Amino acid sequence: MQQNLSAKHIILPVIYYFSLSFGLLFVSMYWLVNGSDDIAKSNAQVEFQEASDFRIDLAPSILEEAQIKEKLNPDDITDNCQNVEARKINAFFAKRKTPLAGYGCTFLKEALLNNLNPYLLPAIAQKESSGGKTTPQFNGQESYNAWGWAVYDDNQTTKNVGGYSSESWEVFIGRVARGIKRNAEKRELTTSPEDVVIWYNPGSVNRAGGDPDLSHWTKSVSTFMEMIEETEI
Repeated sequence: MQQNLSAKHIILPVIYYFSLSFGLLFVSMYWLVNGSDDIAKSNAQVEFQEASDFRIDLAPSILEEAQIKEKLNPDDITDNCQNVEARKINAFFAKRKTPLAGYGCTFLKEALLNNLNPYLLPAIAQKESSGGKTTPQFNGQESYNAWGWAVYDDNQTTKNVGGYSSESWEVFIGRVARGIKRNAEKRELTTSPEDVVIWYNPGSVNRAGGDPDLSHWTKSVSTFMEMIEETEI
């Protein structure tokens, strides 16, 4: 009798420990792969450093408009829509049934114009809003903002800063692409996730002890970039 009781005291805690560990691991992996799925709790939208960082890119400048016409003609854009990168982006979002499925060509075009990795903006969108599933809305109007761009906890601050909404996904993809490029140039940083996070989500860096490489935001965005690149088409 005493031996059986002792065995239970040993075995049950072990079973409980492994069950709890497995459960926590499963939840962590699910969250990482599927994104936060709740933009209202996104760190990137509540810890912006300067309003000017997110207001400067509301529209292309005259110079940028000229560069667009010079760098991309209709034939180039048509070809890019069949590019491997664009197709992988489309396949990644289509598999998850997100609103950004079908915009691979736009992502690629803006990446080429702004010297970005073509998977960076799609990965940030997946991290911030599960690919556009949870975007900020005011009065029921779609903002097309899958990036938590210029969105604050306080609605009035969001409206005062401006830049939180646009008329289409295409416009907002271009807005974020130009914003990332300009902010990187202003700070003399690269456009890699570990550099973008420094100004895009400084709170995540702080929670990582000041190391951008260890930031959860950096790890999540980098993981999504790898997943998009490895998507089968």
